Amino acid sequence: MVRVRVRTLQRVTVPPSLFPNASPAATHSHRVAAHFADNGTDCNVYLASGLDVYCIKMELKETGADAGKDGLLIPVDSEVVRAWQVEQCPHRAEIQGIALIPSSSDDGFFLGSVDAYGRFIVTSLNSDIPGSSYTAGPRDAGVGEGWWAGIVFNRNVPSLAAVGRGFAKAVDVYDKDMHVRTLRTLQHPTCLTFLQGPLFDSGTILAVTEGPQLSIWDLRQAERGGCVQRMLGAFTGDSLNAIACSSEGLVAVGGAERVVMVMDPLKWTPRSRWTGCLKYEVTGLSFSAVDPGLIYVHGLDYEVVCAPWNREKTGGSNTPAFSFRGDSRWLGFDKCCDSDLFAGWSEAGTIYAGHVDGNADL
Repeated sequence: MVRVRVRTLQRVTVPPSLFPNASPAATHSHRVAAHFADNGTDCNVYLASGLDVYCIKMELKETGADAGKDGLLIPVDSEVVRAWQVEQCPHRAEIQGIALIPSSSDDGFFLGSVDAYGRFIVTSLNSDIPGSSYTAGPRDAGVGEGWWAGIVFNRNVPSLAAVGRGFAKAVDVYDKDMHVRTLRTLQHPTCLTFLQGPLFDSGTILAVTEGPQLSIWDLRQAERGGCVQRMLGAFTGDSLNAIACSSEGLVAVGGAERVVMVMDPLKWTPRSRWTGCLKYEVTGLSFSAVDPGLIYVHGLDYEVVCAPWNREKTGGSNTPAFSFRGDSRWLGFDKCCDSDLFAGWSEAGTIYAGHVDGNADL
């Protein structure tokens, strides 16, 4: 296992002039996204509230991180460098999820946002070229009522996006603004991601959590509606809320059961179960890019834990590499897929941002 070092953990307050109060959204909505800016000296944190997306730019000074009571890291107060509303086509319903994907043509990013009815907008953050931004929506109205919706991009094919709609029990796949197909789930979907790693080079395999089940879909297959595998991810029958895929292709799920289960994609059998990882139910997961043996877990309240998921390699212990708490429950939390830059947004209007790297000298 690679030892990690917390380079910085900082917090700022969202300027009240930007937007007064955050909209509620679903408890497991993904309304935060972050990326490095200015060659890594700053970071941009994107927040979705109501019908709009906002950006907070903050410095990433290497301050280190001191531990307080129970080993929890203490964030350092910082200041907002700049705050603004992202210019994009307006949504007509509350935004439930956002996602970032690097642009293949320059050093910029595309920002995708989806509202409660599954209508999504992709905005180029670094280009004013016509056609670089687009919007599309589902072909059916579902049940006519909005709820959770999520959007993910395919890292191998950036133009490919999948949009999940909770009440509609559907996942819509798009190539830019062109609808490709709709996958029909058995239960209400709660989270989705494209799988990566040596076994998924094609980039066409999609994993979806629906109720207590994890379903695997191949976009190239027509039989069974594209579903190639379905398994129970929560043995108690509680709902799964989060899913993550490591660079090695391992798949982790978690939810109301407060268990992180890591599955082997060769046989789709549990490889490890981490029980009681948080005090309240899990709402987000992400494997560390610095050390794939670590996983970030955040929950319904204000906890964030980064710990080894495989107890066999740590002598039967899931002792955290580090952990910290926000000042109130999380409205959203995100970790970059290619680095350990993370950001969280609390109900009190505080943004927490941190950066972790490997340090063999520790």
